[in-house]
Amino acid sequence: MGFSADTAKIWPVAPDWAKGVTETLAWGTDVAYASASAVSQHRSWRPSPRRAFAFETLANGPDRQLADMLLAGYAGVWQLPIWPDQQWLGAPLSSGATSIPCATAGYDFIAAGKALLYSTPRVWEIVEIDTVASDHLGLVSATVGAFGRGSRLFPLRAARVRQGAEERALNDDIGRRSLTFDLLEPCDWPLLESPTQYLGHDVLDRWPDESDDPSSSYSRLEQGVDYDSAFPVAHDLAGVALRVQQSHWKLFGREEHSWFRSMVYGRCGRLTPIWVPSFTADLQLAASIAASSAVLPVHWCGYVQFGLGMPNRGDLRIALNDGTVHYRAVTAAAEAGDVENLTLDSTLSASSIDPGQVRAISLMALSTLASDEVEIEHDTDADGIATSTTGWQAVVPDAV
Repeated sequence: MGFSADTAKIWPVAPDWAKGVTETLAWGTDVAYASASAVSQHRSWRPSPRRAFAFETLANGPDRQLADMLLAGYAGVWQLPIWPDQQWLGAPLSSGATSIPCATAGYDFIAAGKALLYSTPRVWEIVEIDTVASDHLGLVSATVGAFGRGSRLFPLRAARVRQGAEERALNDDIGRRSLTFDLLEPCDWPLLESPTQYLGHDVLDRWPDESDDPSSSYSRLEQGVDYDSAFPVAHDLAGVALRVQQSHWKLFGREEHSWFRSMVYGRCGRLTPIWVPSFTADLQLAASIAASSAVLPVHWCGYVQFGLGMPNRGDLRIALNDGTVHYRAVTAAAEAGDVENLTLDSTLSASSIDPGQVRAISLMALSTLASDEVEIEHDTDADGIATSTTGWQAVVPDAV
């Protein structure tokens, strides 16, 4: 157990959780646009994301000295504990154990992978996983050492530390070191089970965190000409506005962490689109929707003139205060004074819906991630809190 000449090398010094751990998932996608229509073609050239963990250590005495010796004396492949996936043994584990009782749902354990039993930076053992069950790990071979209750268990992944790993000496015995590890093996994750779908695509059906103000804008395929001697000219090649917006996420507990990871894995970077509501009140109900009616009367906002028939302006998320959500397409619209009557592709309810029952009517844009990189800021392990921000770039519906 622990370090020896013939054992794999783990990184044993834990992060300073006051600074958190930043996880980066990076896919690779090429995107090409048709200038006349804004139709886009998306091609992925990285089947699974590259994954990295960045964190700081705050160590003194033997832990600081060990970290310095390891970085100076070893340049190979590390076995990196997946720090956000730590858990504590609920009972002592004796030597010779062939299974480890533990939680596995939402953890990065994989069959034929490795895990780490950890007591201190010098007392630990790497085990090989044979099977992953709902309540335990089956091991390829029995454990050598014994680990008491409160010892920690981590998934392990092969990784390489980036050059630098700078240390700032706070005094002659305490150092703060910045480290980034790039994982060297595929890291797959299960996709969402039974996701909400609309017109053949997944729907982002969870409301983002709004403690940070959401933002949005529009981009166009614009080409400019400027000869300096006259006013510049800009050509809107496709005549289509593509919505860009951000969603901020505050993830509490492993279920929300797992949902978020499954959602972004399903996007595969900028490859796979999802319907993204604005999560704002883009339209306001002007009168009750009659029972079994497909007409949505909204206060005048210029929809007939500027929205009707435009890409990503005809698909609605209609959320009611009781939690009911309807997804509908606008097939026609007409002005009637201060009201615009939108005809939907199907009725909403067998009973009438009053304005007071509606939480928000939001426009939806079929969108991909705006970037191939997603960062997750782990403030604690995944049983606690993490934050992330996803940017979304609208595409012409069914163009990818």
